[in-house]
Amino acid sequence: MIRSFAVFLLLLAGATASLSAEESMWSALTQQQHAQLLAGKQVELEEEISGKPWPRFTIYHLVKGTPADVAAIFWDCELDPKYIPNCLSVRIISRPAPWIHDGEYTLKMPLFLPDEVYVSRNELKRHSATFYEISWKVLRSRYSESCSGSLRMEEHDGKTLLCYSNLVVPGSHRLAGLLRSTAGSQVVSSVQALVRQIDSEIEMRPQLLEQQLHSLEHALETAK
Repeated sequence: MIRSFAVFLLLLAGATASLSAEESMWSALTQQQHAQLLAGKQVELEEEISGKPWPRFTIYHLVKGTPADVAAIFWDCELDPKYIPNCLSVRIISRPAPWIHDGEYTLKMPLFLPDEVYVSRNELKRHSATFYEISWKVLRSRYSESCSGSLRMEEHDGKTLLCYSNLVVPGSHRLAGLLRSTAGSQVVSSVQALVRQIDSEIEMRPQLLEQQLHSLEHALETAK
């Protein structure tokens, strides 16, 4: 997943309204949002949630490659420290099933806070040949009581529309208040880092992408 302080910020922010696997994310967006995406820009949504210390952030981006390409890159979580800001380390600590892995992430935190170390259970699903989803649930965390989220990827005119979303129950309202002012910019930059990695692999590192696609298919072979 996007493993950085920016990810932790997004965990604190909230989740998008859920769509069923059969619904098109593209059709749920407005014409103005379509124009932004087609121009290569992110669609960034922010919504205040009653009773929550953080707003809801939703990030959409239209990227090169197929949904399988994007899913393969995102599924390769141990590569995250190479390109995600403030991600210090990632290691897979268990594989309950081929399509599920538990990863331990270490993130550099701001304001002289100790590093965040959390364990996330990540699950891969292929709803169709053109619609993939990777979801996660944090099992242990220093700074959050609970959090979960997903990355959805659907085909659109030879590219892939991705939507990153997350929901968290912060362990500390004080911490949420301290970090709120930087949340939006950190989330945006983290998703942009993922987009750059996708572009880089498709254009310049086809062998790495081929290996990731092989790992993705292996994970999905026995998935229900």
